Amino acid sequence: MQIERMNASTFWLASIGFVAQLCWVAVVCAQSPPNNPTLPTLTATNDRLSGIPQIASQQPDATRVTIDPNQLVLNAIHQSVWGPAYGCKVYQRSRAYDQQVIASGEYKTSGLGTGQFRRVTRVSSGETTLDTIEVSDGRLMYTQYGVDDAPKRVNLDQVRQLLGNSIHHAGERPEVNFYLAVGGHPELLRSLYHRYFWYKAVTGQIRGYDVWQLVGRLRTEPPKLAGNTDFDIRTVGIPPTGSNLPTEVRLTLGRSAAAAYFPYMVEYYQRTKRVDGKPDTLELRSLLEHTELSHSVSIVDRDFVFKVQDGVKSIDDETILYLPKAPLADRAIRLGQ
Repeated sequence: MQIERMNASTFWLASIGFVAQLCWVAVVCAQSPPNNPTLPTLTATNDRLSGIPQIASQQPDATRVTIDPNQLVLNAIHQSVWGPAYGCKVYQRSRAYDQQVIASGEYKTSGLGTGQFRRVTRVSSGETTLDTIEVSDGRLMYTQYGVDDAPKRVNLDQVRQLLGNSIHHAGERPEVNFYLAVGGHPELLRSLYHRYFWYKAVTGQIRGYDVWQLVGRLRTEPPKLAGNTDFDIRTVGIPPTGSNLPTEVRLTLGRSAAAAYFPYMVEYYQRTKRVDGKPDTLELRSLLEHTELSHSVSIVDRDFVFKVQDGVKSIDDETILYLPKAPLADRAIRLGQ
């Protein structure tokens, strides 16, 4: 398998959410696609990899709620930027070019608006492996996929300078958090918000975890409240017919005080149109899991330092992708406006 080809194609999850930077792999779990034209029923399953089953639809506490799921995703973005420090394990599995791709690693963040985080993963397919790192000290964020890849850099100081005093009002102005959500879990959630329209929310428990489960589909028009950077414009862009982007997604968020809006799972589905008159099918294309959440994780400054390896000839600067194209409005913009 050619790693170069995998980078260009299987990292489409990035544009959805880790990459325009998660740059990870788009994955298909080895399980039969459901023959249901709607998202698969929420059923309890014992997953040896995560130990976190989906909410059982028959559970008495699995309840449909009326709150706007898009607002819940906005809340999750805010929490991922301003919430407390934590660490967790990362696991993602998928299939690309008829090959299973596995990514596993660790993630930690200082939180509290610092912008500091570190994610290291190993992506494997057959006998081929690729080590990736995405790390930010709050001033500069670096991403590198394999030792032969030119590092990518984003100047976070430059982004914050353009936000001016509005950065101090992120609690009342959710659009401000878009620009602070660069890299890691914040950018994952930022991308999910812009790429998908969230139309359903269910509350329940998963082995003692209080969670939200949100269901979304590819947007057919931009959200009323959206970022105005090149990154956001690309993410919210309506994909062409025949695109390999997952058409539906299910997001599981923590609902307890200890795990508020923590992104336990992201499940990406692809809807296949049938031409024989039979119902459409949905195939699980990728499963991203975050497990072993801990708020007592050790945080030291060196965790967030990126060392440029000897022999690196260039660093690709991607700051321009994250800079607002226009000044922020003088007042907060609300959903529905």
